[in-house]
Amino acid sequence: MSTRPYAVILAGGGGTRLWPLSSPERPKPFIPLVGGKTLLAATVDRLLPLIPPEDIYVVVAASQLALVRESLPALEQSHIITEPIGRNTGPAVALAAERIDRADDAVMLVLPADHAVLQPDAWRSALAAAIALAQSEPTALVTLGVTPTHPSTGFGYIVAEGERVTRFTEKPDAATAQQLISSGARWNAGTFIWRRAALRSALQTFAATTLTGLADYPTITPVPIDTLLMEPAAAAGLVRTLALECGWSDIGNWKALRAHLTASGEADANGAISITTPSGKVVMIDATGAAQIRTGASVIRMNLEQLSDTEIRAAAAAERS
Repeated sequence: MSTRPYAVILAGGGGTRLWPLSSPERPKPFIPLVGGKTLLAATVDRLLPLIPPEDIYVVVAASQLALVRESLPALEQSHIITEPIGRNTGPAVALAAERIDRADDAVMLVLPADHAVLQPDAWRSALAAAIALAQSEPTALVTLGVTPTHPSTGFGYIVAEGERVTRFTEKPDAATAQQLISSGARWNAGTFIWRRAALRSALQTFAATTLTGLADYPTITPVPIDTLLMEPAAAAGLVRTLALECGWSDIGNWKALRAHLTASGEADANGAISITTPSGKVVMIDATGAAQIRTGASVIRMNLEQLSDTEIRAAAAAERS
């Protein structure tokens, strides 16, 4: 049984935050947003110098299995862990811990499929340091935190004393976000590293109901891994954190996407971007955020960057109705 580090990429999502490019049928990880590749394929490419293909796995809802195969045609079928239905990141991580047969002391990396970085070498260096920390502290649950650039209300925050995490704060208001930044808190990058045995032990302690429910997966309550495991584990003193400084972006909205593509040199000389989905939908956004959305002969014009997350979700829902 292999003791090598292995990576589990969580793919999927509701497909609402980057409407009209994304949809429930094709969420953000499966859209060619960076370098002409899907975010899922780009994540695997970044991993390869650190983790070989035979040690990379993807967790996805069964309804999106074909999208994984489309993005990663070389990935072995046995390395795709399918959920009968999406139940958020908590149950997905628990399912991977039980389904993937690795040695208890093997280090497991859990990564989102829909983030982007400008400095992949720095990203891998942070992961390598986290692997070393997990190997040196057998019971530790390690997470990576990004130094904030502004008091975002859309991210979770990691509060720590040195490497020891004391608590997580999820999507605070603006005033609280500013206080957190001033105190040295970091953004939660949704990236976790631990020994398989440490994860399974922590799940038994803090999430036994979820483990029991894996046998009847659709009945499990959807819950993020932070709520299910990381928050109670931090209160118990089990969570450690290291810095992630790599030009990270969660590509969480249109403004974040254009900022990343501009920083990576993928916008044109005027700051405009153009993205085409596999289905042929084209979104062109100029430097002001004004967009043209073309589907066949139909053209819609709006300023996507001025829409709130709530307005984006409402527009996505209206299109499906």
